Amino acid sequence: MAVMKSAMTKTVIVVTVAIASATAQTRDISPWTFQHYPVVEDFKGSPAKPLLVTPHERSLRTQILDQAGEGPNFAGHFTIAHWGCGSPCVGFFIINERTGTIYDPHFAVACADNNQMDSSLDFNLNSRLIVATRFSDKFGCGTDFLEWDGKRLKSVYFEPWSSTSE
Repeated sequence: MAVMKSAMTKTVIVVTVAIASATAQTRDISPWTFQHYPVVEDFKGSPAKPLLVTPHERSLRTQILDQAGEGPNFAGHFTIAHWGCGSPCVGFFIINERTGTIYDPHFAVACADNNQMDSSLDFNLNSRLIVATRFSDKFGCGTDFLEWDGKRLKSVYFEPWSSTSE
């Protein structure tokens, strides 16, 4: 019984190490992961009140104030305030929690084609990367990997949806 238990333990360890090794190798292949865009500094203190400057910002006052009041959720000291704007559609602003400055990316997260529709917006507190569903004039619908530099978003990679409708 003890020999069988020892053999099972060794098998579990070998399988666990193999899976962990394969996962680590896969992660290193793609430079478009949250870990590849780390935050330089953490936020300490109380969030600044958002500065509602434009008519568009003022029209979304409740969404902005409520979500910014919860504290940073993106890139260390920023908050992404987001709201539904149709199906499928998500609008968002990026708010600097230190200064209250609101950044408008000037695009909604949404895409639909003959095969699918989506409005995914993924981000996290410890990364400057946003992964969003978007439309590209060149490629059509797909997933856009966007890097935040503190004032604007820059697309670092666009992965088109595979098309089976042709």
